[in-house]
Amino acid sequence: MMRLQSHLAGVWRTGDGPTNVLVNPATETPLAEIAAQGALADAVAWARKFGGPGLQALSWRERGERLAALGQRLHGAREELISVAVANGGNTRGDAKFDIDGGAAVLASYAALGGELGDAAWIVEGEASPLHKGSKLRAQPILTTRRGVAVHINAFNFPAWGMLGKFAVAFLAGVPVISKPASSTALLAARIA
Repeated sequence: MMRLQSHLAGVWRTGDGPTNVLVNPATETPLAEIAAQGALADAVAWARKFGGPGLQALSWRERGERLAALGQRLHGAREELISVAVANGGNTRGDAKFDIDGGAAVLASYAALGGELGDAAWIVEGEASPLHKGSKLRAQPILTTRRGVAVHINAFNFPAWGMLGKFAVAFLAGVPVISKPASSTALLAARIA
């Protein structure tokens, strides 16, 4: 039986500890095993050391282009993902399409926003103002990426759209993401990953 892996700290690995069997809720056919315990501390450290600096070195536009490419790959695998969603979540085909297409749409939306924000790595806010009365030195606020890691825990009912919607906003902002899908629908989330 397939055992799901997570991409943590730059490598694919299986979880430690007891496993749960994922089943097709309509047929009770076993689909995969999942072990919920993983190397979260390693993943956070890796995201801070490599993920954050790597994302922050990219402009808004470049991060948007990566989101657009991910959305296109998702769309290219649409039929396969629909089949996985139907088997893993017991979804109807229509519900599966809604979830997967919603995920692709949110990626496209944030990709477009990245293009609009342009080639800078920050956003200039407001007007420059003197540092003190009569000073020729001026300061101007900028908005830039927060340091850290976004940790997302996702619900079972929208394993694609829920995960990708949270991912897109953090990725565009230059913040690395650790996503923990609901165990019951983790097969779809793992396939998307």
